[in-house]
Amino acid sequence: MTRRIVAVVAALSIALAGAAWSGCGGDDEADEANEQIEQIQDQADEAAEQADELSDQAQEQADEAQKKLDEAQEQIEENAP
Repeated sequence: MTRRIVAVVAALSIALAGAAWSGCGGDDEADEANEQIEQIQDQADEAAEQADELSDQAQEQADEAQKKLDEAQEQIEENAP
């Protein structure tokens, strides 16, 4: 009888430990997935910021080029007979 009790207690202990162990693995996997999602979102945000900066730089260069064209056109008109 004592052996049965010990066997049942041991089996329950193993079952509970296994259930707890498998539950922890699920949390680790979910945490890892969430971390990867956050990293991807951070990279996307950084790429969007870089794209905005490049767009701003391109616009500044286009504005500068237009300014020079306007100045050149004015000089041509002033020197025209």
